[in-house]
Amino acid sequence: MIFRKLTQNDRTQAEAVWIEIFEESPAFASYYFDRRFHPEHSFGAFEGDRMAAMAQGRPTEIIVEGKTYPAMLVAGVSTLPEFRRQGLMHRLMTMLIEHAKESGYACCYLHPVTETLYTSLGFQNGADILTVHSDPDRSHEAFVLKEELRADEMLSVYHTLQQTHDGMQVRDEAELLTVFADYAIDGGKVLIASREGRPYGYIIYCSDGLVYELMALSPAAYACLLDEAAARVGKEIKAMAPVDCGLCGERHYSMQYLVFDGAFSLPLKNGFCRLAY
Repeated sequence: MIFRKLTQNDRTQAEAVWIEIFEESPAFASYYFDRRFHPEHSFGAFEGDRMAAMAQGRPTEIIVEGKTYPAMLVAGVSTLPEFRRQGLMHRLMTMLIEHAKESGYACCYLHPVTETLYTSLGFQNGADILTVHSDPDRSHEAFVLKEELRADEMLSVYHTLQQTHDGMQVRDEAELLTVFADYAIDGGKVLIASREGRPYGYIIYCSDGLVYELMALSPAAYACLLDEAAARVGKEIKAMAPVDCGLCGERHYSMQYLVFDGAFSLPLKNGFCRLAY
């Protein structure tokens, strides 16, 4: 088995592995790899010329206690079924971690499939989320609702939450539009709630009820957006929200971090990371 850093020439195989393991549509995978594939930060295991496993890294920045840190988002960790239980993932993750540390990143972070999957590599729970549900019988405060992408209003909400919730990725307008385009390829829609000209929150969702992002500045705005989106798709929906969103829900771990040289402490204060691949 050969272990090495990926190159652009590996894209076709990496894309095929992504589609097989994560059951994504070819259209989304092609779009994703156009925008999110960073072979210089990614590693693969090969049997001859065939890719057996991969671990992808994507450079980002996160804010913790008001300070911006370079951080390596780990994504696409996958092994083809016939090559599992051979330690390939552990070897590739070790290579990616060493690369990130040597390259000056403050941490690696990821959303694991299971809570204990990456603990042997040193990852620790750093941020929790709350899964909240729509409720058709809930009453709402009055908000003006707009079905249009307004990057300035959405960023206003996002940046306000960054002041009190550690671990959120740095976003400017270009990154927000890229994130929304990631969701729009699968039919994502946006709904913004405002009052007296001030944006109070937004939700990005699709017609099958999947919620990609829910961000709000008050419990009333969280409830209104969630319930209104559910009414528009015609069924109950659920979404991830910060644990202090003010709604009832199920709390569970969200993000795990491997922090280098004590750059910051875990768990994060009000940690909440919207993971945009």
